[in-house]
Amino acid sequence: MPLNRHHRQHGLTLVELLVAVTLGALILATVVGVFIANSHNYKQNEAITSLQDNARFAMDSLARDLSMAGYWGGVRTLDAGRNVLVSAAAAGAISTTAVPGDCGPSTPPTVGSWLLNPAVPLEFRNHTETATATGRYRCLTALQPMTDVVMIRRVAGQPARQIASAGSATLNLITGRLYLKTNQSVGSLIRAGADSATVGQPLDCADPSTGIATGCPPQDLPAQLYAYVPSLYFIHNVSADVSVPTLCRYLLRDDDTGRAPAMEEDCLAEGVENLQLEWGIDGDDDNTIDRYLSNPSAADLLQARSVRIHLLVRAADPGGAASADAREYTLADYQSAADRDFARSGLLRRAFSSTVQIKNYIQ
Repeated sequence: MPLNRHHRQHGLTLVELLVAVTLGALILATVVGVFIANSHNYKQNEAITSLQDNARFAMDSLARDLSMAGYWGGVRTLDAGRNVLVSAAAAGAISTTAVPGDCGPSTPPTVGSWLLNPAVPLEFRNHTETATATGRYRCLTALQPMTDVVMIRRVAGQPARQIASAGSATLNLITGRLYLKTNQSVGSLIRAGADSATVGQPLDCADPSTGIATGCPPQDLPAQLYAYVPSLYFIHNVSADVSVPTLCRYLLRDDDTGRAPAMEEDCLAEGVENLQLEWGIDGDDDNTIDRYLSNPSAADLLQARSVRIHLLVRAADPGGAASADAREYTLADYQSAADRDFARSGLLRRAFSSTVQIKNYIQ
């Protein structure tokens, strides 16, 4: 056997190596592209889901409160102005100083009637009004421009206490909290005390100038006590408190023993950057909506039977939901094109609307 046999070399040529590297790079680029696309779609879907959840929660909260506006434990809304009195003790408990927590008018009133006013179950400020909402509610120091504000006065849907007979011994109430005591015909907004489980208590009395000569309402049993739960809805602008516009409300905090009742802020849903309301007016009392008004008068609001809620909601994380969406938005009488604070670049937005019946106004 020859010693100098030719040995054939095994391996890749340069051309084969270049082809293999190119194919590998193409496959890797495809995999990376699919991964990036899936990651982007995941973030986009997550942003949309979060946006929709925030919108749903905001809409549900507004709808629940608006539908209950003017509920006074069975007393008709239109009769509440004369049949539901405000006790001197309740009015005296509401702060009339200039501190933000009381949320009253910029010029402090002499009594707390701005908050305890059964005759005005709805108070509305349209974004186009020249008289700003901050003049009426001085706690709104962080109000988003070009948004509506609504104050809702009502009591809770379920009574906190039933008084079936005189001399009830068990007081299942929070001392110092504001309640409506009523027999469904007349009632008093009171501040709970030791004798609040019986009727005709002096603490239930209004000012003697009311002309009521038969004692402090209600006088007849059975009676119920309902927690007073007013709320003030607004859009909180971007500030040190919130990173994106947020639907917030002021609620009455009156369950802290030894502390005067005060309005405290409660933020509900991030990304809600505009709230607009349209009110369905029944001008001839036939329980049919005649027209919808975006800027109704106080008299119109007493004829409101429904309300359209419009929300403009954006993603809470602009970086994770970048969008080239350049649409303008129209919500009731709001035009985003006319809003100098409206910034649409790189933000995912959706508009939502719902119509709610104001149940307690129907007679």
